[in-house]
Amino acid sequence: MLRALVIAPNQRTKDVGDLLAIARTAAQKREHTRQNVTVHSIIYDPVTQVYVALYRVPEVREGKV
Repeated sequence: MLRALVIAPNQRTKDVGDLLAIARTAAQKREHTRQNVTVHSIIYDPVTQVYVALYRVPEVREGKV
């Protein structure tokens, strides 16, 4: 299943690598996992001036997070 995060850039957000790191960290916190989260796409919306990161929810195995 795909989910989305909205990222509002600030002065410290300089390139796509920063956005990717923010998206991965926020997705891991949101999903309560330590597994690596795959970010599929980062899209910029010029109307609202925010980035939208699409990521896949990691599959949870029985007894493991």
